[in-house]
Amino acid sequence: MKQSAFTYVLKISGLFLLFLFLFHIQTFIINGSKIPPESMSIFYALRFDVSITAYLSLPLIALALFVSLVEIKPGIILIKFLATVEFLFILFSESWDLVYIKYAAKRATFDVYAFYSKGQDKEQLIALLARFWYIPLFALGYFILFYFLLRKVSRIPIKRFQLIPTGTRFFVYACLAFVLARNSFGPKPLGVADALVVKDPITAQLTLNSTFVLLKTIQNKPVPTTTYIPKNIEHQYVNPQLNFQRDGSESRYNLMFIIVESLGNNQLFQTVNGYPLTPFLDSLAINQANPFGIRGIAEGKTSVECLPAMFAGIPSLMETPYILSNYSTNQLTGFPSICNEKGYHTYFVHGGKRGTMRFDAMANALGFQNQWYQNELPKKPSNLGSWGVHDHAVFNHLSKKIPLIKSPFMMTVFTLSTHEPFDIPSSQLNNYPKLSKEKQSYRYLDDQLRLFFLQNSKKSWFKNTIFIITGDHTPVHLDNAQYQISDYFSVPILVITPHGFQGELAMREQQDIVPELCRAMHWKSKLYSFYNPKNSDVIRYMNGVYYIWNDRYTLQFNEVTQNWRIQLKKHKKSSEDNKKLLHLSIKASKTNFLSLLQRFRRDLRLNKTHR
Repeated sequence: MKQSAFTYVLKISGLFLLFLFLFHIQTFIINGSKIPPESMSIFYALRFDVSITAYLSLPLIALALFVSLVEIKPGIILIKFLATVEFLFILFSESWDLVYIKYAAKRATFDVYAFYSKGQDKEQLIALLARFWYIPLFALGYFILFYFLLRKVSRIPIKRFQLIPTGTRFFVYACLAFVLARNSFGPKPLGVADALVVKDPITAQLTLNSTFVLLKTIQNKPVPTTTYIPKNIEHQYVNPQLNFQRDGSESRYNLMFIIVESLGNNQLFQTVNGYPLTPFLDSLAINQANPFGIRGIAEGKTSVECLPAMFAGIPSLMETPYILSNYSTNQLTGFPSICNEKGYHTYFVHGGKRGTMRFDAMANALGFQNQWYQNELPKKPSNLGSWGVHDHAVFNHLSKKIPLIKSPFMMTVFTLSTHEPFDIPSSQLNNYPKLSKEKQSYRYLDDQLRLFFLQNSKKSWFKNTIFIITGDHTPVHLDNAQYQISDYFSVPILVITPHGFQGELAMREQQDIVPELCRAMHWKSKLYSFYNPKNSDVIRYMNGVYYIWNDRYTLQFNEVTQNWRIQLKKHKKSSEDNKKLLHLSIKASKTNFLSLLQRFRRDLRLNKTHR
């Protein structure tokens, strides 16, 4: 019985899936000591295997159409040759990662191959081949088995070309492969970060397959490997490995983080057409406990940069946000994980759909035990807006649920109503007739926060809770009105402490929040964070330029051109001695920045972004 060329491609795809399954088992056997068996998800791994198989089948389907149209006699040989090349691609990447996972605890992204292909660390590569001599033997065995099975399915001859059946088969197979490759009917195809649904970054390496990771990271720009500062000098300036020792009994306050979408300092203390825009937040800002409360500094300009900075100490010094980068499956020391170890119950709450802005992947990587999204919140039609559940419904739901949660708890609530298109419940529109749509959303959010505090202020959980309220970033559409680099990142970081709290909390940057909490609550904890306790230089990246600023000057560094620009702030005329001190200070700022950048990039590449 003859088969169509497309049926032959389908059988080859089945072989790819079979071998990917075998490679998962091999990875677990060889690197099983690093992977908790109870968190394995072979069935979820099938999703990534199907995706990469579908990607690889697309050129085979195109070749099958070509072979069918021109009726080339050795057509089956062409398909077999391309299938063999693709299998070698799978085999090489899987064999490479058997070793790479041992050292980096993650699968190799495209930049790793680029790094070694340039001849860097050639001696190390030769030494690894000598030590793991048995892996090339395994690979040879897999290739022989694949070629044997491929010959088995190649023995059935191909049907002759028929216009309608051939055209129909091509359309059906191509559409099916496209849908399976994307593995999503939404705007975002399946990505590497989606493997973090298993909650443990190391387990995600078993869920993923090497070829999928390689294909998905080809387009991502790797971090440069440039060495700017000798390591011995770098260590004098930067050490993200923090070790807090207990100097008193550990506190067990509830911790509630409220991250307000697009809330900058310019939204506070503002009156529009006689309406105070954020009267409740204004009152909190006046009485809160953080000396930098209305002079806080956000980490980045997008929502996805906030969570890794606040809860894992990861700065935004790349063009691609961390969760979308080649390093999204790195191990992290997430603050929720630390809270879990301390006996806390941890929650992440967002009114959008699960998967929005990859919040679920990031929350899993950070260690949140529970996540509530649109499906876990009240979904009455009146509660739903463009992005998800309106903020009032979220806060009302929390008022009912929090008393049922065992203390202590750590909860993060990420709001959404102050995001474009700024829609609020229609029942609320008449409350703010003189405000624009955007201004209405801020006043609405402020009112819902006030009601939430009012409804819960006398409850026992509330009286034992530290609240941290901040914006994820400033309103991006207002950036053209800013004149100083600091204005682009200026957000409130308000801290409301319970009665009797004795600690001092000084949080200028979002990365400072977790270390300051650990210190103030006397927690014995190890963290990974580029914490800046001395409140020295602020370092940010935006639009291809690194900015370093303090009270005296702003530095700009363009890495492409290796060009520095210095802007001095207004000050009185300086003496020669003061000028020398200024010169030394600028030199120290440059060294500090380059040390931090160098250390951060090295930690990303080596999967050392954890304690």
